[in-house]
Amino acid sequence: MTSISPICPDCGAPLGPGWQARCPQCGLPLVGPDAAALWQVTMALQAIDHQRLMLVAHREGLLAQLRSRRDAPEAPVPGTSVPGGPGLLPAPGVGAVREVSGRSAQTVLLVLGGLLVSLAALVFTVVSWGTLGLAARTAILLALTACALSLPVVLRRRRLAATAEVSAAVGLGLVLLDCYGARAAGLGGFDRMNPSGYWAVATALVSVGALVYGWGLRMKSPLVAGFLLIRLPALLLVAASGSGRVEAYAAAFVSATVVDCALLSGVHRISAAPQGDAARERLGGVALYQVAATFAVIWAVIGGSVAGAGSMTATHLTLVAWAAAPLGTLAVLALAVSLRYPGLPDSGRQVAAGGAAAALLLAAAGVFRVLLAAPAWTPLAYGAPAAALVLAAAVALRRGSGQHPVLLGAGCAAGLVLVFTSVADVPELVRAILAPLGRVRATWAGTPVPGWSWHIAPAALTGLGLLAAVLTIFAVLGMPKVPRAVLEACAASAVVPALALLPVGVGLPYGLAVAVALLMAALATAAVVLSPARLSRPSRPAVLTVLAVATGLALLWASADRAASIAALAVCAVFGAGLTWRTPATAPLTAACTVLAVGVEAAAVGATAGLSVPATALAVLGVAVASAPAAARIARSARLARTTAVDLAHVSSVVEGTGYGLAAVALLLTLPYPGRLALALTVTGVAALGVALRADRRKAATIAASCLFIGASWIRLALWDVHTPEAYTIAVAALALTIGHLRHRRDPAASSSATYGPGLTVALLPSLLTLWTDGHWLRPLLLGLAALLAVVLGVRFRLRAPLLIGGAVLLLTGVHELAPTVLQVLGLLPRWVPLAAAGLLLLLLGARYEQRLRDARRLRDGLRRLQ
Repeated sequence: MTSISPICPDCGAPLGPGWQARCPQCGLPLVGPDAAALWQVTMALQAIDHQRLMLVAHREGLLAQLRSRRDAPEAPVPGTSVPGGPGLLPAPGVGAVREVSGRSAQTVLLVLGGLLVSLAALVFTVVSWGTLGLAARTAILLALTACALSLPVVLRRRRLAATAEVSAAVGLGLVLLDCYGARAAGLGGFDRMNPSGYWAVATALVSVGALVYGWGLRMKSPLVAGFLLIRLPALLLVAASGSGRVEAYAAAFVSATVVDCALLSGVHRISAAPQGDAARERLGGVALYQVAATFAVIWAVIGGSVAGAGSMTATHLTLVAWAAAPLGTLAVLALAVSLRYPGLPDSGRQVAAGGAAAALLLAAAGVFRVLLAAPAWTPLAYGAPAAALVLAAAVALRRGSGQHPVLLGAGCAAGLVLVFTSVADVPELVRAILAPLGRVRATWAGTPVPGWSWHIAPAALTGLGLLAAVLTIFAVLGMPKVPRAVLEACAASAVVPALALLPVGVGLPYGLAVAVALLMAALATAAVVLSPARLSRPSRPAVLTVLAVATGLALLWASADRAASIAALAVCAVFGAGLTWRTPATAPLTAACTVLAVGVEAAAVGATAGLSVPATALAVLGVAVASAPAAARIARSARLARTTAVDLAHVSSVVEGTGYGLAAVALLLTLPYPGRLALALTVTGVAALGVALRADRRKAATIAASCLFIGASWIRLALWDVHTPEAYTIAVAALALTIGHLRHRRDPAASSSATYGPGLTVALLPSLLTLWTDGHWLRPLLLGLAALLAVVLGVRFRLRAPLLIGGAVLLLTGVHELAPTVLQVLGLLPRWVPLAAAGLLLLLLGARYEQRLRDARRLRDGLRRLQ
């Protein structure tokens, strides 16, 4: 490899031997850390370029050699292989892609073969059984079964393990068919036995035999089959006994779980022994252990659910005790598994502990349910022990070090039970919370319904209080994997309705519930406003949740009474004002709520005072008008105090926008009353002129005020039966011309059609259309003068739109005025005069056209002569 001479990284000049501080040609500094780093990068790139050139040369040489052998006969070269890299196709017939591997093909063949053999045996047993004698049947089935079960021994010696597994599975299936055939043939009086009892014994023997057979031959499929079959005898024995009680089936499920756990414990103990490798080979490795564990969990869940169903349907203590027996067994077993089961991961221990907790809760709930003896208290019978257990688990986790899987599993299971039982109380709680809404319409319509009673079921209120207490304790203690903010918000959401509904539950007057809700809102407001850290960070989620929920409940419930509504709205407005000035995080929201509260307060006061709907709407409009100067004052404060923590500019915009919304509502309320609507539009226009005093609102507010005044004037004109179009169009035209003039003065390049065209059209076109149906002389005179003025101004200022529009209107007005005279003159002339005039006009036009054509031909001939 040749040496690489250094060159300048900038100009590429050779540097030559020896150290140089600068490039001799361009003067680039070659010393210092930056120069050293650049030198390393440059040298690396030069080495890469040099290596690439060598590889390209080597590639060209190889291509030349291959091209020289293009026409030579093909012959395999020893020690070479056909390339199979990306982009190169393999030679035909060599290295072909195989879509199915040999192992997959083997598995498919073995599975299909085993299934077909099993189906053939089933068809023989069911269909062809009756055509043979007893001896022939017995000999055929026993021979097939013996062959299928003994064949794996030979196959395993020849290392055909997969075929041996399939043969063993077919053999076990044939054993079950032997059992079916024996009972169908009546061997030994089996046909007179109870079917469930017979199959319970048969499956028990087959499962034990399969386990022994698989263990002895070190085969997986018999072990799996035996493990699956061993749980059927208990259920079949319950069916054979004729007991239809759900507790018996629950006991059978739990007993199957006990057997599963015992087998799993034995498997793990044997696998952990010194001869564990051989034991694992016999048991089929970890897969069988995992399958067994999965079935054990499923069996436990089924047993617990069935036993729990039995306790739920029981109505007497004796029946509950019968139902609790399998639950207690399951709880003890699951607890033992979660504490001392060998080789079980933490997730498995949590599941086992959760199962134990669920079983204990179901057993205890059955007892409480019978003692309470009231269907309405059923959710509490399940929720109370769940709350006790979840609190105990939380306290234990708080005191202990680390996260114990048993405590976590038990606490999560108890928490789920508590949540499910609380959901059962939701319909009653929603009904009680929304009950005052049924009186709102009658209250504000002036026809309140006497004798209204507000109540809530004590069981539902107690359940809500229990849930609130548990969530509060959790929020105080903390809970793993759940953020404290979420716990605080959930606790506050449950505590506020529970305390607010407490007066309703004990039968106290209606107003006391509203007062309790307002008191909680006041306390939350004081906590937010007086908090020392109110300006540095948001308040705690619990306080904000209490504030929102309590305020919402107070306003909702107060709507059923006028006096309560007025008081609640006033208090909430004060709260909102205080929060706006003291809490930067929620200042815009609280400002909007404050303006809305004042507006609704005005409507409530007006309705209570006996005012009509239009008068009440004007009261709301007054609040909206007052919000405009308030927003301007806040905006001024924002400009003066630029370092305040509260975004006063945003607050000002929110207050202003909310006021506009109230104004729109007030105008909508006055729509059925045109006179009051005109007054409301005028008041709103005056307020808009006040807003126009602000430099940043001047243009939009002026246009809005003008539109409002125009709308008010139109309504008044309609009420006065004014049908003259100029009365409606002059104001609009004046506004449009003013806006156009301002735009034209600001942008002289703007077209007059866009600036003055709309105003002139509105001013002149309606009058021109009315002119043809009006016989009075005043309108044509005034319209002509206006059009003449537009023409003069258009000529004076060189504006196209006034000139064209004014000229067209002036011409049409003149035509309108001269039309009677023209018609009268035409009536005095002979009839041939118009025809002659028309003919002469056509002749004149024809002559002019011919002259133009002659001039064009003369010009063409002259051009040809020049060429």
